[in-house]
Amino acid sequence: MRWLILALVMSIFALSNVYAQDKWSVRFEPLYGVEHTQNRYPEPARYTTRTFFGARVIAGVPLLSLEVEGTQSNDRRDYPSENQKVEDEVQRAMVGLRSTYSLGSYVGFFLRAGARGTKQKTTVTDTTTDAKEVKEPPISWDPYAGTGLQLALASNFALNAGATWIFPDSGKPDVQYSMGFTVKFGQVR
Repeated sequence: MRWLILALVMSIFALSNVYAQDKWSVRFEPLYGVEHTQNRYPEPARYTTRTFFGARVIAGVPLLSLEVEGTQSNDRRDYPSENQKVEDEVQRAMVGLRSTYSLGSYVGFFLRAGARGTKQKTTVTDTTTDAKEVKEPPISWDPYAGTGLQLALASNFALNAGATWIFPDSGKPDVQYSMGFTVKFGQVR
């Protein structure tokens, strides 16, 4: 995975020289969103919808940028018929490339792709005995691809909304819908 991150960073710097006519910038996006994802516990696996929050940093030129994103979600589900309560704490990191295209002065769309790492801690509590079982599967890495829209509010501020599909080894793709606020910092020549 380190070689992938190194290759992405080197690509950004190499392409920033090629696209010198574009302005190289760093953008910061606080995120809030909703995801439709598979929960493995309790078995059988079920799909659920939950919220997440986090931040994204995008560095490069509009045509090709490096993006790094971190999110966290906490979720609780009660299963009275099974006498169980399930609590999830999920932390995710995404590293990839983004390409943004302008559709006019104030609207643009973007495409993104990369890899997502997931660290999850699941606590299953038996509600009749209050016995707890903690499950912490190993960190998993899955590819992702997505798209979204940006609406410029000023030269350094924008609203964005996007959908990202994550392709795990097992099951159908997970989907994340996110809303964000972009703040652009400076220009590097």
